[in-house]
Amino acid sequence: METVKIAGLNVPVSKFNPGSLGSDLVETDSTVRNLSNILYPLLEGKPVLLVGDAGVGKNALIYYINHKRKHPTARFSFNEDTLPEDLIGSYRILMDGRGFVWSDGPLTSAIRSGHSFVADEMNLCPPHIIKRFSTVYESAYLELIEGDGSRIFCGEGFNFIGTQNPSEGFEGRKPLPFDITRFFSVVFIDPHTPDEILFILKKLYPALDESLLQSCIRISLETENRVVTGKLGKGDLEKYHFNIRNLKKLCNRLLGLKADTSELQFREFWNFYVEPFRKKEDRDFQIELLLGESGLKVVPELPEPKFQVHKGFLYCNDKEIPIRDENKAKRLLSEVPLPLKLREFSEKIFTAIQFQENVLIEYSEEQDPQILLPLFTEISGLPLETVSLCKGIHTSDIIGALKPIDGSKVDWVDGPLTRGIREGGNILIANLEAAGAELVEKLNMLTDDARSLTLPPESGNVEPVQLAGDSRIFALKLFRKSKSTATISRAFRNRFTSVLFPDLEDESTLTEILSFYLPGNGLILKMVNFHLKIRDLAKKRTIGSANLLPYLFGLSNLLFWKDHILRYAEERGGETGLKETAVRGGRIAYTNQIADPKERMELEKILDFQMSGVEVESDFFKVLEDKKKKTLTTATEIEKKRWWDPELHKREALTGKAKLLNSGNPLKRGIEINTPPTGGQMKEGADAWYGQDTRGNQGQGEPAGGGGAWGYRTEELYKQFLAKRKILWEYTIQVSLKEFKEVFGQSLEDIELNLDRLFDPEIDITRMYRNEGNRIDTRKYISFLSGRGDNKVFDRTIIDKNEEKLKGVEVAFLVSKSRRIFNFEYAVAVISAMLSSAYILREHEVDFSIHAYSDRNNRKDRIDLIPIKRLEEEYDEAKEEEMFNYLRTDWQGDSVEEYQLLEKVESYFSPEAQTKIVVMISDFRGQRGKAEVSDEINSRDNRKLHAEILKNQNRNYVFLGVGLGRRYIAEHLFQDSVQITSDNFYNMPNLIGTELGRLILTHHSMRN
Repeated sequence: METVKIAGLNVPVSKFNPGSLGSDLVETDSTVRNLSNILYPLLEGKPVLLVGDAGVGKNALIYYINHKRKHPTARFSFNEDTLPEDLIGSYRILMDGRGFVWSDGPLTSAIRSGHSFVADEMNLCPPHIIKRFSTVYESAYLELIEGDGSRIFCGEGFNFIGTQNPSEGFEGRKPLPFDITRFFSVVFIDPHTPDEILFILKKLYPALDESLLQSCIRISLETENRVVTGKLGKGDLEKYHFNIRNLKKLCNRLLGLKADTSELQFREFWNFYVEPFRKKEDRDFQIELLLGESGLKVVPELPEPKFQVHKGFLYCNDKEIPIRDENKAKRLLSEVPLPLKLREFSEKIFTAIQFQENVLIEYSEEQDPQILLPLFTEISGLPLETVSLCKGIHTSDIIGALKPIDGSKVDWVDGPLTRGIREGGNILIANLEAAGAELVEKLNMLTDDARSLTLPPESGNVEPVQLAGDSRIFALKLFRKSKSTATISRAFRNRFTSVLFPDLEDESTLTEILSFYLPGNGLILKMVNFHLKIRDLAKKRTIGSANLLPYLFGLSNLLFWKDHILRYAEERGGETGLKETAVRGGRIAYTNQIADPKERMELEKILDFQMSGVEVESDFFKVLEDKKKKTLTTATEIEKKRWWDPELHKREALTGKAKLLNSGNPLKRGIEINTPPTGGQMKEGADAWYGQDTRGNQGQGEPAGGGGAWGYRTEELYKQFLAKRKILWEYTIQVSLKEFKEVFGQSLEDIELNLDRLFDPEIDITRMYRNEGNRIDTRKYISFLSGRGDNKVFDRTIIDKNEEKLKGVEVAFLVSKSRRIFNFEYAVAVISAMLSSAYILREHEVDFSIHAYSDRNNRKDRIDLIPIKRLEEEYDEAKEEEMFNYLRTDWQGDSVEEYQLLEKVESYFSPEAQTKIVVMISDFRGQRGKAEVSDEINSRDNRKLHAEILKNQNRNYVFLGVGLGRRYIAEHLFQDSVQITSDNFYNMPNLIGTELGRLILTHHSMRN
């Protein structure tokens, strides 16, 4: 008997065929140990279960063994939808309609033939499905109860090998139960040690210097360690994995590009270990690692990418891509704008193309990679097939199915993925994150070393269809913004080289892009400025603050605008005609989508002035609140008589003269607040309310800057409400919950309805087919009639609502009640925000607590932290009344050192909490306010508060800072923040609720 030596063992050579896919496995000490652990039970005919992380080489070990012993391998990737008949087989009707024939499934076929059967990702399949063929791994036979009831015994050479990733860190994985694994010889495949990785790379890449290989290994291991420990990539909400697969791609590049300088090596290090991460802090963290390994002081400046087509190749600096049609390549290069950012992006893509890597382009919804796709996917001259995925799509729509052709004839029709492979061209997969379990199983072999696709039996293909050597796979994927949205697993991501589409939203880049289409046009800078302005207004929620979601404007809007101008601008119209065309195009591309008529009108005014070359600073958004308030309430008898004495509310200005605004209106005479002395050293008593948010002089004046006195409140929005309150002696809103709801009830209901949509249950679509039911799937029925499909023709698609997706979320509200920030607008806004948030969280069974804090007795030595609503307390009508009464009263306390509130942040949450969110509402000016904003941002209080926030973020706490007042301090302290000013305070509940909903959906999922 012919034998071959594997890991020191003499293994019989198979008599069947030349064997399976080869492997570049290098026999290190651990590899030899793993091979030995596998071979002994394998040669004895016992089932083997390989357990190990993605990329450790589980399948490679089996391919290596079977390649060496020339033994065939059948591989089937399990998933959540795997059914017994998928493995065992089913009856099919004969084409002449006169009978039926049994068709073996892959497991049955392997048993009959004596081949190795690899059950890949076995723990993705439900255990009760696996137990259907338990006799195979228990007693070496299979009973065909789905067929004629016969019993087939495992033939000579048959092996059952299962593989699984560990349940920790992998989506959807659960360990197989012991009543299954006890029949297997379980082999845990450890990752290679650094020394073994070095040994492997030296064998595979002997031309690379050993010290360089050691640097590559250290970078890879440290990056993986940072990901695993949560120090890196956590904010991206993606699953990253770095292993020997990345190292092999890196070494291929270093060798192929002759990267023999530290600068060129740094470039390739960047492409694999910096490029995948979105957050600046993550990138800076990785850059520090790369600089340390490369010996460089700073990030090197490399030559700008340049493109040249010459003698059948596209050259991009040191890269060369073979092309079939030089004229087409030159045309594609000439049809797209290529500012520096896009040239650098293109260089990264072309590098991956040269080295036969699968390319994953990731981008945000505001970006537009479509502008460059033809340059990558078509420049080689190969045909392109595009596959667009969506949730719930049939895999047969992508792979292919039996369909009617030429009237009544039925035959196999390739789907776009199969068609692209057969044509030998490039394949573009859009919306990769929407790939379902069954399709990912098909893509696994296509994107790994096999580069092939296994088709179903009805296709007539026994062997997998092979991807051509010069074909490339491109994939597009949106950034994941919440854990409730789908993404790809880290194992699947590891099969691609990720390249992030650059942010093009800067004046220089946008100007260069527009100049490509509108050379020399004087409107370019005006268009760019308007684009950036409206983006900024939308980002700050200056426009759209009443909307559930903010407006988004991206490059596509600017390109739509450009297209309109190119289409309709005529020379005979002159400058006037050009301006009219540009204004009309701007409205079509931007302002027509604005829901609020007043906001839309003002933006159109800005657009018109911008296109005229006249830049104006609109005062619309500053007085927007006043205009809105005047439309919400009607006059009543209460407003027509004043029951309080205005003389009690006047005082002479004490702190200087306010700076006059450009409006030219005279300053109003101040009112005297006349609050009781509180014992403070400064700004107490009658001066306590001084600040920029005073209304009398249109918000002018600061504690140390003079000016600003309170004027009469005449806003019509609150006339009814104000008439019911008493003189503010005790920093209290003298009104009941009933009266409050009489005025604001409808607004609160609208807000609650909007926010409720954010927490709607997820809908899961599971496509399943059965041999009984009431909905027939046409494609399945055609397959059945043709004799090439099974009898599962009834569509039993399950649409399931996941009602428990918010389980494990807890929210703690910390509300500052210091008198410095108390004014009528903010007090009303805080109450409204708490009422609406409490209602929504209660309705969706999210536990929450509300604590108010201040130094009530102004002693400067304590913090009074009052639990308005405890975590375990029910939120009912009585608690709502209690919360309202507490929030409307008792705002006379002093401000405190807020960092102390976070020193024991865990006390606000239960041990069962998975996603812990802290919402802080304050002006964040510290215990004592300062004249300059910069001084307050850098004050001791805020430095310590920022440090506490960062410390607790690393402990998986999520923070939302809600800043009150015109001093934008919260955004410097918190990663996520909103600012409430006198311009948008009426939308505070909506803004907080929307932000809170976004954070919950971003940081929480049932797989958390």
